[in-house]
Amino acid sequence: MVPESIFSQGQMPTLKEVLASREQRAFFEEEISKTNANQTLISLKCNIPGPVKYNAIVRQISEIGIQEVKNAIQTNKWKVTYEKLMDLDTGPEYFVVVDTYPTAVKQAAIMIEDGSLLGQLFTISVFYLEEGKMIEVQRMEIGYEPRTCMVCGDEAFECENANVHSREEIQKKIESILQEDGRVRLD
Repeated sequence: MVPESIFSQGQMPTLKEVLASREQRAFFEEEISKTNANQTLISLKCNIPGPVKYNAIVRQISEIGIQEVKNAIQTNKWKVTYEKLMDLDTGPEYFVVVDTYPTAVKQAAIMIEDGSLLGQLFTISVFYLEEGKMIEVQRMEIGYEPRTCMVCGDEAFECENANVHSREEIQKKIESILQEDGRVRLD
């Protein structure tokens, strides 16, 4: 059994702090992209529902995601020109800029997100700058299906927007993923 602490103990930012963090992340991503024009930005964060956004278990999940991204970079021999990890109360955020095509990076990100159970807990966004404007590469633009819901397998975006699953149902699924995957130390 997964300890209750994954969803009940740790940093519990307010909604205002979560929204401010989202806004700051978008600003930071844009600044990184402008500073590293003609390169591709990878932004990784964890999907953790509920009030607790950061604790030792979330940190481990994040570290696995970061290592998966680093492995993809190494495998593809992409040159890293910028890297930063932020440990925030709203959850860890990882940014890395590589000197390669954004579609290749998005394909690698999709392989990470879809390649294992734990990958479902990561959001890996890929951005590039075009005519001074930040563009996010979308799955469907490069021939992939939309992301699926970790609970039911339908389209994730639709489930999220319609609040199809309760927080408890999603948390129970995350507990199951962590137990089945086995890479995160739960005690």
